[in-house]
Amino acid sequence: MTAVVTPLPLRPVPLDGEPGALTLFRLMRRDLLAMWTAETYELEFFGRRFLWRHTFVANSPDTVEHVLVTRGENYLRKSPYMRKALEMLVGDGLITSDGELWRRRRAMQAPAFSAANLRRFGATMTACAEELREQWRARGAGPVLAHAEMARLTAEVIGRAAFGDSLGAERTARLAHGFSAYQAAVEQFDLGAFFGLPSWFLRTPQWRSAQRGAAEVHAIVDEVVRKRLGEAPDGSDLLGLLLQAHESRVPGGLTDEQVRNEASVIFLAGHETAANALAWTWYLLALHPRAEARLHEELAHVLGGRVARWEDVPALKFTRAVLEESMRLYPPLPVLSRECIAEDEIRGRRIPKGSIVTVAPWLLHRHAKLWEHPHEFVPERFTAEWPTRHAKFAYLPFGAGPRVCLGAAFAMNEVVISLATLAQAFVLRLDPGREVGYECRLTLRPAAGLPMRLEPRAS
Repeated sequence: MTAVVTPLPLRPVPLDGEPGALTLFRLMRRDLLAMWTAETYELEFFGRRFLWRHTFVANSPDTVEHVLVTRGENYLRKSPYMRKALEMLVGDGLITSDGELWRRRRAMQAPAFSAANLRRFGATMTACAEELREQWRARGAGPVLAHAEMARLTAEVIGRAAFGDSLGAERTARLAHGFSAYQAAVEQFDLGAFFGLPSWFLRTPQWRSAQRGAAEVHAIVDEVVRKRLGEAPDGSDLLGLLLQAHESRVPGGLTDEQVRNEASVIFLAGHETAANALAWTWYLLALHPRAEARLHEELAHVLGGRVARWEDVPALKFTRAVLEESMRLYPPLPVLSRECIAEDEIRGRRIPKGSIVTVAPWLLHRHAKLWEHPHEFVPERFTAEWPTRHAKFAYLPFGAGPRVCLGAAFAMNEVVISLATLAQAFVLRLDPGREVGYECRLTLRPAAGLPMRLEPRAS
């Protein structure tokens, strides 16, 4: 008898009509998905004004391309409330900076994510996935927090790739805890920042909790940076590549604090988004046995029981499709908000300087005019057998344009290798009647660690 599972709605319950400003701000502070009305899943470009602040949403391939690519330089700057949400943790790091500073940092880090460098990290991805598989085998069947397990895995992967042997398991766990504590406390939407008010305006008790989480991260990274500065940088990990650009070696290069900021960006981006993608994938597979069976067939055919390696990824086409469809329904970064640097025009509508222009993968990935069965889990839509191709700017799990995620290839290979290695040996199941929620703050993650049940697969 099949257990009856109460699935997470594939979208939050939509609002009936356009909410008032106060209602909207209250919803945005809770999470950034609760504010969308039912009609926004079909609109292509829309906006409204709050006092002196204009806001717009680009929700079609042509408007997204305009904002992120064609006029991408004009929308490089993150929105004020997104900058405030991140600056305490990463300072002037790549994800918060803009203009010439951003261009210099981007050019400095791009070589670290070249195809040649990324391939070296494939062995790290395989080793970490294999280690978790053996830990699960030692544990055996039983309850497990799926998101917490995936966060532990991805923290280990990015910890080794970014810091090599400098971090160690204990520091990796502390670093992941600091990031998690920060995200749990930080305000996703800050009303004062939205209206350009001083940073101390509407400072809440959560701000102090976020400050403690950031301090925990800074202390660990600073300790590692100080230790590594006394060694010759060999470029064998991402921190080593950053240290080659340190001011002690390059005139006008990165200071200690700037190295820490960029290292924090790398860990945050590489740890959180991959963990979310994997966790939501386990959840969706548990609800869709046909997709899960096809995944297992591919893994048996391609891998035959061995661990997945970097060179196996191109052959794991359905495995990748499962993950891509998971990120369509649950994009790790569901809302991208930018500030218009100079006055612009979109679809004949004036965009004043300082306007907030949002691209929301959450809406775009479920747009009724862009996707067939937009709220259903259909991995086949990302395979060659699907009769139609989605529009180029209808799918943005890693963003697009100048600010496209530098680590996109790293993350995609990591999640394919991880899922392929673990899914051969285990399935994760939801308890009957289990309701799963979500948390949308800096990223979109399952709530409460995603309680599931770990079950070994029959040999």
